[in-house]
Amino acid sequence: MSMTELADDLKTIEDDSIDLLLAKEEFKSSALYSELLSSKDAKITALQVSLDPTPLYDEAVITRYEIIRLIKESPTTDLVLNESLEAINIKIQNLSDQETVRRDELIDSVRYLLQDYKGYGSVYLGGTAMIASDMISFIESDLLYFGMGVLIMFVLTLGVVFKKIRWVALPLGCSFLVAFFVVGFFGWMDWRVTVVSSNFISLLLIITISLTIHLIVRYQELATKNSSATQDELIKNTVEQMLKPCFYTALTTMIAFASLAVSDIKPVIDFGQMMVAGILFAFVFTFAILPSVMTFLERTPSNEKDFSKGLTLYFSNFTENNGKTILTLTALLIVLSLTGMSKLTVENRFIDYFKTSTEIYKGMEILDTQLGGTAPLDIILEAPDDFSGDEEETFDDDFGFEDASSNGYWWNTISIKRLEGVHDYLNSLPEIGKVLSVASGIKVAEELNDGKALSELDLALVKNMLPDDIKETLLSSYISEDENQVRISARVLESTEGLNRNELLENISNTLENKFNFEEDEYRLTGLAVLYNNMLQSLFSSLIGTLGIVFGVISLMFLVLFRSFKLTAIGMVPNLLAAGVVLGSMGWLSIPLDIMTITVAAISVGMAVDNTIHYIFRFKLEFEKTGDYNESMQSSHQTIGRAMFYTSMTIILGFMVFMTSNFIPSVYFGFFVSIAMIMALLGALTLLPQLLLTFKPFGKEANY
Repeated sequence: MSMTELADDLKTIEDDSIDLLLAKEEFKSSALYSELLSSKDAKITALQVSLDPTPLYDEAVITRYEIIRLIKESPTTDLVLNESLEAINIKIQNLSDQETVRRDELIDSVRYLLQDYKGYGSVYLGGTAMIASDMISFIESDLLYFGMGVLIMFVLTLGVVFKKIRWVALPLGCSFLVAFFVVGFFGWMDWRVTVVSSNFISLLLIITISLTIHLIVRYQELATKNSSATQDELIKNTVEQMLKPCFYTALTTMIAFASLAVSDIKPVIDFGQMMVAGILFAFVFTFAILPSVMTFLERTPSNEKDFSKGLTLYFSNFTENNGKTILTLTALLIVLSLTGMSKLTVENRFIDYFKTSTEIYKGMEILDTQLGGTAPLDIILEAPDDFSGDEEETFDDDFGFEDASSNGYWWNTISIKRLEGVHDYLNSLPEIGKVLSVASGIKVAEELNDGKALSELDLALVKNMLPDDIKETLLSSYISEDENQVRISARVLESTEGLNRNELLENISNTLENKFNFEEDEYRLTGLAVLYNNMLQSLFSSLIGTLGIVFGVISLMFLVLFRSFKLTAIGMVPNLLAAGVVLGSMGWLSIPLDIMTITVAAISVGMAVDNTIHYIFRFKLEFEKTGDYNESMQSSHQTIGRAMFYTSMTIILGFMVFMTSNFIPSVYFGFFVSIAMIMALLGALTLLPQLLLTFKPFGKEANY
């Protein structure tokens, strides 16, 4: 049909006179429909739903930015502006909560509706709204599942280690109280749980259990050595001896989480803030509640059949007899870690965040491979600055286009040909799926025009003779009312092997400038693909910032605690090695940094340094008694070494629960923190004592 006939007698697929076979060919080959509403083989079709706009929320966000701008420009603190900012933030949060509820209800109702159509074929649900809704479900599931999984793991571990109900019940009871009060505190503070912080309950349980184990093990040691001491005396001595090292270990872990504040990613910052508060609760509750309850119990010495004694003594004997081997292996690990770290990247595919069995993965895969891609990428092209009539971007949904005499920059044959060039270039990129723009409609019009290029008169016909609904579909979303701005809507194929978003966006920008001669202020790249890429590119700076703060502050704490530069340097080596092995392993395994793994190195160091502090603190006490480095090492391994072994194994097993998550970054988080804790334990029981034996930071032995 010609354009004139089309305007007078628009046919739809429901008309009786339509040849459905021809309609099928149209869906398979059309510049508009193929890979959007139909796959190329026409075996898959899609319903594309655009959600209603949120004008109140959008206006509130604009207001917030304006208030922030005024606050920055104000030379003094303006209380009225600060109160206005607080009020608008509350309003935005309330509106966001309302939209979340509305979105979740919509997703649930759509899923319910789709149940009736499963018999017609395979039905998938996809898109960012569904992903956002399901991510909330993942968080709720992980909170419950991780918490229960870690709890069961602790019951088994504590039962095997201590073989007494009291030493299982007390740590678990203390952990429960910590979790109970922390969750209540977060509720009062209105601190929201996100995907990044969904494991906070499990982390708190792990940290609290590790603190209680140190107290229990030391209590048992004192009870065994001092048979005449009363229960109150034993508890008092236990608290006095463990308060200082546990305080510093809790403080280092808090600093590790606090360092996440230098990240540019708000969920990561919030996660650090929540854990700092949680660890503070854990430390206070452990040293307040556990000793208090223990005063009502009978004294209990340690278990003489404790298998860990032989294991820790094995490490001390190995260290004493294989010093050169330990140092050689350490040097080799450092080289391998540095090499692996040089291979680190932030480029990853969002689809890889989810297991293949999840609905998110299945929906994204179908959209990517059959229906034009997942992540939106919009290119906004502006009229040149020297073009008269350049006005502000609008992109309304109801433009009209009644004025045939419009003299906008883009609605003419020359500019549209330039636009088609950009459109076709994007369409040629292997990482780009479906591309839509005004050029899509023009291509259809040219087909209707027997394949001939459109004239200025044809353009006027397209704009003024098409029915309003078709005009809105083909034009309104892609060209502004004044015709001085156009939008090209593309979608990135998230399933592309070796996808490098940053390189893709840089190539598009360079091509727009060098091939199509756009000035830098004449185009903008925006959309979810750009937002996600910007977040990924900030990860390297976040990693460096967090590690820098952690190592800097921990070094300072070592100086304060041990008052020795030599001892500080010795203490930092095992922790640097643990962090290096984790990052190096990620590089060698080609696992990119993401919003979860970015936190692994700093958190691992903050938790792993606990072993270093406890060991050096105990080694120093033993050396003051014996004046002999080897004997001090043997005694330290027999005492604090046991507690280190128990706590490390508890932490490792606890983090392994994370590997069952449907969210792959959580799996990596659990795996690599476990690796870091294994390396930290081995380093504290072998490398650290070997460095103490080699450099003798506590002075000469008594027999010299």
